[in-house]
Amino acid sequence: MEGLHFLREAPLELEPQELERVFRERACGLDVHFSFVTACLIVPGKGRRLRILEETFETTVKGLNRLKAWLTEHECEAVGMEATGVYWMPVYAALEGAFDLEVANPLQIKSLRGQKTDRKDARWIAEQVRHGRIKRSFVPPPEFRDARKLARFRRQLIQARTTISNEIQRTLAESGITLAAWVSDILGVSGMAILEALAEGKSIQDELPDCLKTTLKKKMAPIAAALEAPLGEVSRSILALHLERLEQVEVHIARVEGDLFKVLEPHADKLALLMTIPGLARMSAAIILAEIGVNMAAWPTEKQFSAWAGVAPGCKETGGKAKRAPVRKGNPYLCTILMECAGPAVKKKDCHLNPTYHRLCRQLGSKKKARMAIAHKLALIIYRNLAASSEYKEPVPKPMSKKVQAKIRQKRVADLERLGYKVTLEPIESAS
Repeated sequence: MEGLHFLREAPLELEPQELERVFRERACGLDVHFSFVTACLIVPGKGRRLRILEETFETTVKGLNRLKAWLTEHECEAVGMEATGVYWMPVYAALEGAFDLEVANPLQIKSLRGQKTDRKDARWIAEQVRHGRIKRSFVPPPEFRDARKLARFRRQLIQARTTISNEIQRTLAESGITLAAWVSDILGVSGMAILEALAEGKSIQDELPDCLKTTLKKKMAPIAAALEAPLGEVSRSILALHLERLEQVEVHIARVEGDLFKVLEPHADKLALLMTIPGLARMSAAIILAEIGVNMAAWPTEKQFSAWAGVAPGCKETGGKAKRAPVRKGNPYLCTILMECAGPAVKKKDCHLNPTYHRLCRQLGSKKKARMAIAHKLALIIYRNLAASSEYKEPVPKPMSKKVQAKIRQKRVADLERLGYKVTLEPIESAS
């Protein structure tokens, strides 16, 4: 594809107040596609006029080098583009370091309806960059991009493993075998031993005592009844193939995890720092570090970080009154891992998140909402600890105020009176 070059003089003159709002005199907008990039460069012209330069470049190495040389020739100050799938990534990598790059969410710089063309989109983005209206998306430093790729690929492998597990359960259910009703994790030690015996065509009733481990031995009778239905030859062959696929996925997961820790090895101190936070194990800390990096300066405040992570409460205010709103959409990968970490965090008895979670469950009436609130608190803790480069320390509980004490006392007395008791309160000091 040959580069197409258009040179235009903007017919509209800018008003003085519009000139004051200009942040960059030379700005470029890129409309990125799979095989080509449409570029629109706005530069000062004669007097109060602007020059609009438009050209199309291929997304090959040669084409992106031409784009970089073209922008350098016209002394471009900033380049803006939409985060379109993964197509923007090679363009960003080719221009990184040479220009001030701004990657924006497509919803935030959406053009006017009815004016959708590649050239108009590029010009619209250039105008937004020139006037400083683009809200930048976070792009991790180069050393963390490989870690992010590995962490997200691991998530795909975990989803593939879940799919295989569901297919195994479906294969057994079609033959009348209801193993999952009694074995919660069919991919555990006992479940895998049973599945391998079924795939090899062994007498499951004879092999069952050796297959069951720990507490599942108490369920031997119902599990044996669930396995009485015969498994046909075709179903046994399909089950064997599923187990082979599962073994391959497990090998791939272990390999990806090893590569992830190897990439993050230069930041082992930050990884150890995150592991001091309740609920964060080594793998979850690595995934979080791969998503956000170590420089918290990308988010000016902890509230902005939690909103970007997708765990901050929504904002809905009308008539001067704030109302509850759904959680804002953010980074789905970081939100998912924070929700997973919230589970073990609230189970620690010596952690302040444990009573907070139970209080929120009563207050919100939903365990899921309470867990999301704990994920929000974890995001704030992660931001503070990484920003200060300090390990997690359990906060000292604040002394209970007299107002709170009176409220708790009244509630307990009311509960006992409803049960038919007459309550008389006497301080411990006086009684002694």
